[in-house]
Amino acid sequence: MIENKRREYYEMSEVQFEEMKSFYKKLGYTPLQVKVLTDFCFGIKVRVRKELPYNESWSFPLRYENLQNRGIFKGMPPQSVSMMGGAMPPLPMGVSKVQSTAQPNGVQMPSQIERPLMAMPAPERMFSSYESSSDKAAAMPEIIMADSFNTAETHVNKENEVHSPLDDPKAIFSANVNTASWDYLRSKIEQKARPDKSFVRVEEIINSYLYDLPKPKNDELFSLTAEKCDCPWNPGSELMFVGMKAKEVPVDVRQNLVFLVDVSGSMQNQWILVKMSLAAIISRLKKGDTISIITYSNHTTVVEKNLDGGDKVKCIDALTSIEGIGGCTFGSEGLEQAYRFLGESYDKTANNRLFIFTDGDFNFGITAEGGLKDFIYKKRESGIYLSIVGYGFNNFKDNKMETLAYNGNGNYTFVSNPYDISDNLCDKLISNLVTVAKDVKISVELNPAYVSSYRLIGYEFRSLTQQEFHDTKKATDGIGSGHNVVALIEFKRGKAKKKYSSRYVKNTAENHYDEFAFVEVHYKSPDDKNLESTKSITVKEIDSADNSNADIAKFLAAFGLCVTDSKYRGSADKAMLEKLLKKFEQSGRYDTNKRYSHFDIIRKYIQL
Repeated sequence: MIENKRREYYEMSEVQFEEMKSFYKKLGYTPLQVKVLTDFCFGIKVRVRKELPYNESWSFPLRYENLQNRGIFKGMPPQSVSMMGGAMPPLPMGVSKVQSTAQPNGVQMPSQIERPLMAMPAPERMFSSYESSSDKAAAMPEIIMADSFNTAETHVNKENEVHSPLDDPKAIFSANVNTASWDYLRSKIEQKARPDKSFVRVEEIINSYLYDLPKPKNDELFSLTAEKCDCPWNPGSELMFVGMKAKEVPVDVRQNLVFLVDVSGSMQNQWILVKMSLAAIISRLKKGDTISIITYSNHTTVVEKNLDGGDKVKCIDALTSIEGIGGCTFGSEGLEQAYRFLGESYDKTANNRLFIFTDGDFNFGITAEGGLKDFIYKKRESGIYLSIVGYGFNNFKDNKMETLAYNGNGNYTFVSNPYDISDNLCDKLISNLVTVAKDVKISVELNPAYVSSYRLIGYEFRSLTQQEFHDTKKATDGIGSGHNVVALIEFKRGKAKKKYSSRYVKNTAENHYDEFAFVEVHYKSPDDKNLESTKSITVKEIDSADNSNADIAKFLAAFGLCVTDSKYRGSADKAMLEKLLKKFEQSGRYDTNKRYSHFDIIRKYIQL
């Protein structure tokens, strides 16, 4: 009898492997811990080959080689082994097995796809990261997982339109501190690939920049500020910049975290990034913080309970103990178990938060977006916060992850390389962990005595009606410690005219002759008290304000309008972006050459 064994591994270029080691070193891990974290990815060996090119996407397909116990079959094609009685190499998880049915003429034709449902057995553990290329020649043919189909999903929202302040006086929207859309966009550009415009949310591009906003004074939770600048893509318009900065609160609160890790078949190419993400968060935790790890695919498994975040050795051991990947994605069951577990260990004095690491491809249990919305909305009442870390390009379900974050007291980031991890799960981790306000809703009312028309740029998915703005039960996004939230409104000067008739509404704008706009923020405190902040913006204030923040915002907005091919882009094009970029470079006020910065990404977009 011929026995077949299979070995699973990831291949990586030497340059990239060294970059991964450097990433773990910067997190503060010891040389031994770095070796453990780099040698294996959840039990799967990492091979290093000098001749391999750098993989910009950091998405490494699982590779397999069939190991024959009898040397007579070494190097023979699998078809020959099969004809001689040997078994064919087992199909990797996620590769479809084609069943055959006999036709009347005796010809075997493929009929249907059978998806494997059981997780793969754990591979044999080996403790050397480097292996010579000569080993590859002796191995049986490998099977490489390729991204053959694009099944990614997102929301498609109609762009905000131009309004008269007399017909629709308020631009109302919920705060958005998510970075997933910006992370996706910059990753695509970094890979010299054309981004799908439907995945791009312009307000996330604008909000991703760290603006220099004034801190709140005294006991205020938010500071509100306004600026204006010219509109480069529409000379007849101006741009109003509205900025809101949250108070920085003490961040030494104890963290009670649950990591819910998707180990289904669709995640197999993302494992290296997932482990780097988990290790990044763990590196920022201290003694007394607690971590629990739960995995899900066909079923849910509790890997570890209540580990001390300060014990890095045990935390790394927990990461390396995750084995096997495959099967369908029973996401709703995983979420149910994770919320139940956090509910049992809930600590009123701690930050109780669930992290889910997934591509959002829920294909078992509750799978519809509407069902997930109802499911997660009920969970928000538990006092547990939600953070979603998304992965993958060709299969990630942006719409489902956005819906979960929006309705579940959550935030949502996207990871496709170590820069995303460093940015979102290290530098911004604490501000994302500590929520200072929930259900943040913003209203900007423009005075028709001075504004003839206006358009809110972005926030299509987060636009609200006046009824929703005043509805204290309406679920919207929250804001973390020190977070910035900004909005950009294109407007035209002049006295507004009514486009639509109204029998009873009268124009009382002249009664507020010195007021250009009125900003109103409704929100809830972490203990569910309904609160509000307001600011009256005078004509003098808007005309005399420093516009350094607005200049950056207009540059990012022009970029977003180009990428999304907005019907309101006017004359915005790559030539305009290049002209604006040169102005920033000449000013010397910004680090425009820093890799992966906004300026660097836009420069690469111009060159595409």
